[in-house]
Amino acid sequence: MNKFAIVTDSTTYFTEEEFTKYGIKRASLNILSGDQTFRELDMVNADVYKQFELGNKLTTSQPAPGEYLKIYEDLFKENYEFIFVLVIAEPLSGTYQSAKLALNMLDNPDQVHLFKSNMAAFGNEHLLLRLMDYINEDMPKEEIISKMEHNISTSKLTMTSLDLVSLIKSGRLSKTKGIIGSLLRVKPVIKMEDGKLDLFHVARTTKKAVVHQLDYMKEELKNGYDKLFVRVCSHNSLELANIIKEEVQLHYKNVMITFGEYVGPVFNVHLGPKGFGLAWHTE
Repeated sequence: MNKFAIVTDSTTYFTEEEFTKYGIKRASLNILSGDQTFRELDMVNADVYKQFELGNKLTTSQPAPGEYLKIYEDLFKENYEFIFVLVIAEPLSGTYQSAKLALNMLDNPDQVHLFKSNMAAFGNEHLLLRLMDYINEDMPKEEIISKMEHNISTSKLTMTSLDLVSLIKSGRLSKTKGIIGSLLRVKPVIKMEDGKLDLFHVARTTKKAVVHQLDYMKEELKNGYDKLFVRVCSHNSLELANIIKEEVQLHYKNVMITFGEYVGPVFNVHLGPKGFGLAWHTE
């Protein structure tokens, strides 16, 4: 069997048990508070909430290229033949550039393939799950790359944050829209378009936000598909995420659904403590 490795970043939020099981390596993004820098992998969400309670303004930054370089070199020392790298979308973070710079420092850069994902968090999680399937099926690396490039090109994500204040502070939502939204108590429905977060609808209730997410999925899949792979995410919003899961199971055939219940510190900085969404790709 081929000995292939997978590398990602700390905004992939599998459980620690899953990371151990699949052997996925991560470089850590950072959270900055004043003159202090914290590695996301050394934090929990409660640390972010505590910083907010203290009135501290938080920002985030990408891993250093040297962290990726060390991961690559350590994997080759463990006799891995080839490394697949999939990280947060380039428009959202400099992480892609760090991974690329590290790749170019290697003596054997042709033994690493860096995918250019247009996803983040649970959007990358469902792509990585499929990548692991291909590796377990002992596919040649060329076939894996071809299939993954197709999956990335068909991948979509939509989500709702239940904290407009965090969206405003992070710059992900304009202050004007945010203030209006707070007054009307609307729920933003966001999609990822070309690796960027795009506010494409506001709903008056969380249940209507669920409907708009599902309507967006329906519209994107109107031309049909052979197989559908879906990742549903609950960020302290289990009831709403379960509604999405049940609706997808009810209305779509040939679908494989996975479920995530954790979003980590970096995304808490930008999107707040509660939300829900789904990501998918077709084959």
